[in-house]
Amino acid sequence: MAINIITYLILIGLGYIIVIFLFDILLRGFVPFIPSRPWVVEQILSELEIPQSNPKMFAFSSGRSGFFLALEKKYPDAVLVAVESDLFPYLVAKTQAFVRQTRIKVIRQPIHRVNIKEVDFIYSHLYPDKMEGIGAKLKFECRPGTQIVSTGFNFRTLTPKKVIELPDVKGKFAWLSRNQNLFHRKSKKFKKEKKAFFYEI
Repeated sequence: MAINIITYLILIGLGYIIVIFLFDILLRGFVPFIPSRPWVVEQILSELEIPQSNPKMFAFSSGRSGFFLALEKKYPDAVLVAVESDLFPYLVAKTQAFVRQTRIKVIRQPIHRVNIKEVDFIYSHLYPDKMEGIGAKLKFECRPGTQIVSTGFNFRTLTPKKVIELPDVKGKFAWLSRNQNLFHRKSKKFKKEKKAFFYEI
C-alpha cells in the first residue's frame, strides 16, 4: 500500500514537471506568453519603486510572464490581474496560472474596457496593433501616480519618464527567448525594441 502511494506521488510529480516543460518549451518565445528573461526582470525591478504596501497591479497580456511572477514574490499582499483579450491566450494563461499555483487572476476582457481607475501599476507587453487607443485610456483613466511599464514598444500618446535598454544575453539556449508573435501574419510583424519604457500618470 505504501509503495502504491509513493508511486502515485512520483507520477503526479513527473506529470507536473512534464506540463511545466511543455508550456515553457512549446510556447516560450511567443507573444502573448513570452516568459521574461531573468536579466530583463532584474533590470526592470531595479528601476521600479511602488510605494503602496498592497498595490493593485494589472498586466496587459503576458499573464504568465516572469516579470509579473517576480512582482508577486516581491509584493506578497498585492492584487495581481492579468488581462487577455483573445480566447486562446486567455485559456493558455489560465492553465499556466493553475499549474503554477500563482495568485495572479487571469481575466478575459477587451483591454479598452478594463477598469483601471484604482490600479497602482500596469505592465504592458502589447504589440502596436493592440496598443491603439490604450495610451489615451491610460492617460485619462488612471489616477495620478499610477506607474506603467511597457516592454518592446512605446505608447505614442504618452511621454516616457525613463527608458532603459534591455540587451540580449547570448547563450546556448538563446533561441528559446526569441521574440515571435504566434498570432501575427508575416505582413503584420513588428520590430520589437529591446527597451523598457517607464511612465507615470
